[in-house]
Amino acid sequence: MSLRSTLVASIIAVALITLLFGGAISYWHALSKVDEEMEAAIDVGARISINAVDDAEESSDPSRRLHLLVADFNGNRHLRARWLDTAGRVISESTPAASPGTVPSWFEAVIRQPERTVKVDLPPIFSGLGSFVLETDSHNEIAEVWHDTWNTLQILGLLCVLVLGCVYWLVGRALRPLDKLAASFADVSKSKTAPKIPETGPAELVQVYRGFNVMAENLAKMEDKNRRLNDQLTTVQEEERADLARDLHDEIGPFLFSVDVDASTIGRFVENEKYDEIMPRLATMREAIGHMQRHVKELLGRLRSKGLVDVGLIDAIDNLTSFWRIRYPSVEFDVDVVNCSYGEVVDQTVFRIVQESLSNAMRHGKPSRVEITVSREEGGIAILVRDNGSGFQKQESASGFGIAGMRERVAAFDGSLNVTAREDGDGVEVSAWLPVGEPMSETTEQLTGGPTRTIVHEEA
Repeated sequence: MSLRSTLVASIIAVALITLLFGGAISYWHALSKVDEEMEAAIDVGARISINAVDDAEESSDPSRRLHLLVADFNGNRHLRARWLDTAGRVISESTPAASPGTVPSWFEAVIRQPERTVKVDLPPIFSGLGSFVLETDSHNEIAEVWHDTWNTLQILGLLCVLVLGCVYWLVGRALRPLDKLAASFADVSKSKTAPKIPETGPAELVQVYRGFNVMAENLAKMEDKNRRLNDQLTTVQEEERADLARDLHDEIGPFLFSVDVDASTIGRFVENEKYDEIMPRLATMREAIGHMQRHVKELLGRLRSKGLVDVGLIDAIDNLTSFWRIRYPSVEFDVDVVNCSYGEVVDQTVFRIVQESLSNAMRHGKPSRVEITVSREEGGIAILVRDNGSGFQKQESASGFGIAGMRERVAAFDGSLNVTAREDGDGVEVSAWLPVGEPMSETTEQLTGGPTRTIVHEEA
């Protein structure tokens, strides 16, 4: 049911209730009016009759006087006069005034009350002539009440129709902008450009229009951002595929070729019964296979970093720095990581922030030194990745999808993330704060080896 129909139906219900209430009041008013009019009419008629027969002693014909008295009530609207003989038979009766119009029988039955009768005391001169009786006749009064009530109901009905018409028109005009708003909502889902509604009209609707325009604008920005992020994600995926293909070709391919050559050579040694030369070839094959296994492990770590977090946050970050150390042996990595676990979700978030920050630094900044710090502080965990590379401006092109992903991860914990240029020199500083509880577990493993300098805090 539409809002307009609901409002109109509500007004109709209120109007009907009002009419019923008004009808009840009119009914009690009509009963009271008829009763008062009849009471007043019969009192006045009785006094007039008494006054008319007071001087009857001077009359030579009392019966004629009674005929004249009855005739005086002809045309009376509320009284009927009767002259009755001693046996109660009507000798003479007045004719009341005709009713001004027809009255519905149901209305007359509802309003009519028992008629009143008054017997007028006659002087002694009228003894033997019978009696004089006055009786109320409410037909005319009921007709008058009916016409007044009918006119009132007609006026109220006309007023209700006019009010309903005005309300229907006004409500329709007031709700017409909502149709435009609904159409605009439909256009948001169909078109790429967000429609803008003019912020004009009533103050309440202006607020709705303003909110819709803000929502549509934000939605358009989010869609544009999603498109750019999808494009960047596709680019990153293509870069990762290219890196994997290059690593497989440069690292795995030569060793596979070497193993193939050694296997063929061993076959010839067996045919020529040169068994003493087989063992060196087998050792070479095992060395090549071990190199391939280590490299495949590194590739799996890049493809599925969750497995690295499964073995501990420190080992995961150490494997991550080892991956970049192999490719950039001249870069010094300074790693200071708290030796505890906050659970899989938090550790994964910390690792992803370090991974993305380190990836941006190595790919775009070309630093000679990278500092990674993960420390426990009161109420949470702090993450800091700093490099001394070429600076923030050159890294802006790589800060789209990765930085947005880090912000989303940090926002899930109601934390904070800042990516700024270093104040103490060239390079970029990525700092994050995650408000988390106490760590779930603590270990005491110490990492060593390689040119990487790793400092591990042992939490008490």
